[in-house]
Amino acid sequence: MSSMATVNAALQGGVERVLQSETFRNAPSSRRLLRYLADHSLAADSGPLKEYTIGVDAFGKPADYDPRIDSTVRIQIGRLRQKLVEYYKSEGKDDEIVVDLPRGRFKLVCEVRTEQPANTPDLEPIAMAIPAEEEIPQPAGDRRWRIAALALAAGLAVVLVAGVWQWVRARSEHAELQTAVGAWTPELEELWKPLLGSSPLVIAVGNPLFLQFDNKALYRDLSIEKWEDLLRSPNLNAINKALGSKESRPVHYYAAVGDVSAAFLLGQRLGPHQQNMSVVRSSQLLWQQMADANVLFLGPPRFFGERLGSMPASLEITEVPEGFRNVHPKPGEPELFKYREPVGFFAEDGEACVLVTRTAGPQGHTTIETFAGNSTFGRLGAVKAFTDPVFVKTLVGRLRGESGHIPKYFQVLLKVKYKSGVPTETSYLLHRELRRN
Repeated sequence: MSSMATVNAALQGGVERVLQSETFRNAPSSRRLLRYLADHSLAADSGPLKEYTIGVDAFGKPADYDPRIDSTVRIQIGRLRQKLVEYYKSEGKDDEIVVDLPRGRFKLVCEVRTEQPANTPDLEPIAMAIPAEEEIPQPAGDRRWRIAALALAAGLAVVLVAGVWQWVRARSEHAELQTAVGAWTPELEELWKPLLGSSPLVIAVGNPLFLQFDNKALYRDLSIEKWEDLLRSPNLNAINKALGSKESRPVHYYAAVGDVSAAFLLGQRLGPHQQNMSVVRSSQLLWQQMADANVLFLGPPRFFGERLGSMPASLEITEVPEGFRNVHPKPGEPELFKYREPVGFFAEDGEACVLVTRTAGPQGHTTIETFAGNSTFGRLGAVKAFTDPVFVKTLVGRLRGESGHIPKYFQVLLKVKYKSGVPTETSYLLHRELRRN
């Protein structure tokens, strides 16, 4: 069997073991992507893969799919790498063949484990065996000198290779990061400048109210965010009785996965331009903090609605039980925008409206900006859009209008589509300028 056939057989066998594992059993997107990359890697005439090609062929994206706006492929590639690491740390820890997806590439490689000293890597790329050169007898003195010289040369070579590898890896990770998040453009600078600078920036992540019982059970009423309201809820006694619990207490331990991802993305994008940043739970955000610092809020509208209505600017888009109300609709605009329209109530596929509001802080010296909607994936999509150079260029053009500059305070309503919890498309619906009272 040829060397290439051996490598292909090893790769195919390694991929099949991974696909049949428990780690990948409940990860259909990672399974589909791994299968696609394996088929491409094994194809004799396969060339370099492009992000666009993967999006269209592996994830069924339309022909007008734009990877600069839709980050599905980058997200799924990252998840696949994490899943592979998870597999080889658990089920696959004894596998002889290891399948890997190097950073900066869309091509799978396979490696074979070898027994090596503790301080050396435990993976060795599969390669053709190279016969050693025939050893020529040397005098003892010359041999000792030659051995020392070879050892020194080998040491220098190892240091050089390690340095080059680290440099290439750093460049690759930097290029991948730049591809994932995009460059910092003049439009991004104009949009975010009011929240960056000398004042601290606080990112407040919504953490909903849960009721924890003494038997460790947790209860959540999606319509209630205040402990005193929950105590008056007619469902409380029924829940207590059903669980056979005598004591309970309020907890704010948890945050939605989309909001955590959005907070990370904001830190990643804004961090180089704002050194004084911190993250707090929305339940612990104080009025004094809003007076002294700029605040970015991520969460359902009801988490922040009362505070937002107390800020020194009249809102043009407000929260109502069904969704967002357009207070002064223009000709052709609806008065109500529903929160979301998922396939099912608990589905990770659907679309949602997200309201971005920028207004003055309590004393008018700081800026408050909220990303509010009742879908965590919708809020993540809105943050991605507000940090994406292509989307922001269009958005800033709309916000400028005839005045030629962005309003100091405004509201922007967006519609976000998401698939398997991944935002796939964000579109602009309308915006309003806000004026201080």
